[in-house]
Amino acid sequence: MTEMNIGKWYDPISQRWIVPREPLAATASSSQSNTEKTLESRRRDEARRIWELLVDCCAQR
Repeated sequence: MTEMNIGKWYDPISQRWIVPREPLAATASSSQSNTEKTLESRRRDEARRIWELLVDCCAQR
């Protein structure tokens, strides 16, 4: 699975640069249960979907 890394971005609403948190170490993810991995995958997919909607919305203006 590839991980999305969008780096930092500017939030015009708060008027500041947003820097994503550092990813957890690989050892921490290996100890997660399948349920936790599924929930994390859903959160990541939802974040990606929202990000793409925001980018599309801003590009139309």
